[in-house]
Amino acid sequence: MHITFWTTNDCNLNCSYCYNRIGNNIKKEYMSDDVADKAIELLQGLECWNDDDISIQFHGGEPLLNVGVIEHIMERFESFFPREKISYALTTNGTLFDERRKKIIDKIDELSVSIDGKAENHDLNRKYLNGKGSYDRVMRTISEITKTNEPRLRMTVTHDTVSSLADTVCYFLDEGFRRIVPVMDMYDGHWNDGDDEIILGQFAMIREHIDSCGYDDAVVSYVSNTLFTRKAKCSGGVDSFHFMPDGKIYPCSLAVGDSEWLIGNTDTGLDQEVIDRLQQINDVEVSGCSGCEMYEYCSGPRCKLVNRKVTGDFYTASSVECLSTRLQLEFV
Repeated sequence: MHITFWTTNDCNLNCSYCYNRIGNNIKKEYMSDDVADKAIELLQGLECWNDDDISIQFHGGEPLLNVGVIEHIMERFESFFPREKISYALTTNGTLFDERRKKIIDKIDELSVSIDGKAENHDLNRKYLNGKGSYDRVMRTISEITKTNEPRLRMTVTHDTVSSLADTVCYFLDEGFRRIVPVMDMYDGHWNDGDDEIILGQFAMIREHIDSCGYDDAVVSYVSNTLFTRKAKCSGGVDSFHFMPDGKIYPCSLAVGDSEWLIGNTDTGLDQEVIDRLQQINDVEVSGCSGCEMYEYCSGPRCKLVNRKVTGDFYTASSVECLSTRLQLEFV
């Protein structure tokens, strides 16, 4: 069972590329304990409640703006399941850290901190509401976190920053970080076909740096040896749910805010008709990808909602997703 609690859609940053919140113009809602309890009650009535593994992710906005509900959700789940059965994940912008938040962070099994590189790259997009860059604050937080937890560094890579990607990743590798996740910004409309070779070249330099420095323990997206596994069918609405602060339920982060894919509410339950429609769409083959040796391993044929969000069509795969799979193949 995969559950994501959007503890708030508010954020103390105003990142220029944020798919969820550009211009500080969305509702600043915070999940209450009551909404969380109703979500848990709904889940208890589903077959997936008895799954062997319970994956709980805290999302936002900046999830650590609402520490109270995170504490409440953890306490509730740990009253039902042994701690070893639960996996907690959280992605934070790294600007909030105190003793209370430290206690939460220490319990997170998969912790990601968003940082886009050195100051000049990071502060280009990840700014406070007043326009000031957040790099210095994030680095201080990372320094504190690494005393008790090993965070992943999550980097959003845009058309404007891709040419310095290798320099960025290699810098953090040399600083001792070993888990780095560059993510190509699929919503950036400035990508073009000529960027493929630039991207491949940047990752080739990262791979070379890892090898030459003997960083055998480094795990960097696309360039670390990865065991390819077949992508399972999208399970949004089956055993994967995103609960919003106001109680609305969506199948995944890409669907959030799209009324077409509202699959329920904590007050009224799940809408099986919408869930069934999503599953039917996901059953249709992406014809443009037919014959590709990576068809069953790539997100393009699997995730129809990201296809439509990026290309405008359920059955036309995103070129960025295709490139991501190509990168993995390149460095096997």
